[in-house]
Amino acid sequence: MRWVTSMTNGRVALAMTLAILVAGAALPSRAGGFGNPDFGTRRCGMMAVMGKPDDLTAIYANPAGLTLQKGTNVYLAADGSFSDFGFKFFDSAGKLRGAIQGNAELKADPSWTLLPFVAIESDFGTKRLRGGLAVYSPNLGGTSLPGNEASRYHLVNSLNSSINVTGALAYQISDKFSLGAGISAVYVRQSSSRFSNPLIDSNPDKRWDASPTVRAGDSRLDSSRQGWAWDWNVGLLFRPLKTLGLGFSFMSAADVTLKGTLKTTDSAGKATNHHQTSTLVTPLSLRAGINWEFVPNVEFGADVYYWHYQTLQEERVTVDGSPTSVPKSYANAWNVSLGLLYRPIAPLDLMIGYQHDNSPIPGSTLSLDDVTRNRNTVSLGARWRALSWMQVGLTYQRTWFDLLNIQDSVLNPPTNIKGHNSLHQVALDLAFKVL
Repeated sequence: MRWVTSMTNGRVALAMTLAILVAGAALPSRAGGFGNPDFGTRRCGMMAVMGKPDDLTAIYANPAGLTLQKGTNVYLAADGSFSDFGFKFFDSAGKLRGAIQGNAELKADPSWTLLPFVAIESDFGTKRLRGGLAVYSPNLGGTSLPGNEASRYHLVNSLNSSINVTGALAYQISDKFSLGAGISAVYVRQSSSRFSNPLIDSNPDKRWDASPTVRAGDSRLDSSRQGWAWDWNVGLLFRPLKTLGLGFSFMSAADVTLKGTLKTTDSAGKATNHHQTSTLVTPLSLRAGINWEFVPNVEFGADVYYWHYQTLQEERVTVDGSPTSVPKSYANAWNVSLGLLYRPIAPLDLMIGYQHDNSPIPGSTLSLDDVTRNRNTVSLGARWRALSWMQVGLTYQRTWFDLLNIQDSVLNPPTNIKGHNSLHQVALDLAFKVL
């Protein structure tokens, strides 16, 4: 096993402790492998919609798709998920160790996400121009781990959230081409808690020693930070045939500066507040897809997404004026989605989908805030046009992550673990025409 040498300078050590604390925090708005923000039952059910983004989540995914709408429409959607995550640590001798008493597998108190999306769109009484406004959360979720086990020196709990407000315009240049663009204000808030102990930093195997001699050196670290940034997207929709659509979009990168407080509380209950500042970079992304109704009432779709995560090699953190950084070493990320839609009767769409998602996070910098590996997802869904002016939808997704077997962690204490992780996700939406 590989341990990280602890620092002796108090202020620098505090800064590095915070850096490790926030190292695994989910990024503010989107990320391959992090739990992609798939909004709406069309995307969550069929998985592949870039060539025919026919609901108002197009504001986020491909704004050119707004030209598929007529009149003035309101859209409400939400999807929620919870995970089944269990693991054991490797100690310095390579032995698997779980709970302090009994060595049972450590389990997260289910990690969860809840992603709402609210939008309105209008054609302004024109034939070719569309405008839309959406408020949504592409990242709202939390997780908790046992507060009295070895994992307490990695994470006790975390809550990450972001709110995007996006305005978009789209124009149908011809019967075949549409262009769209949007701009977003992004607000981010992150909080997390864990324990730190100099004895653990110098000998991580003492995580399993709950004696008063060790625990007397514990300090609880409570971190809270927030910030905001701008990003933008552009999209193209090309429909050479009425039954065939090709979609493309680009989403910009953004630098997010997060400021807040790090509260340290020692074992005697003495609390001290420190000012913290950190910088995260959300990567640019490219998306492309095809949707083809190859026989009447049966549609095939395929999407490819790419995130340029190679730019995120470290995260810079400053605590009380002392700067440091923590390695990220992310790779570029991508996913591929395939789907089918079948319309047995005019008001009803039935959907199935599959997605493979390739995570950017190397095992060496993976943390317990976001235990993400490559993953595979299958989905089922339905949309029903209950009335001429109203549509409802419901989907279910099941996700399996690659098994965890990390033995080269550079964090301190190291996140060398063996375990499993999977997700259940349900999405629903309601769309209705108001004019």
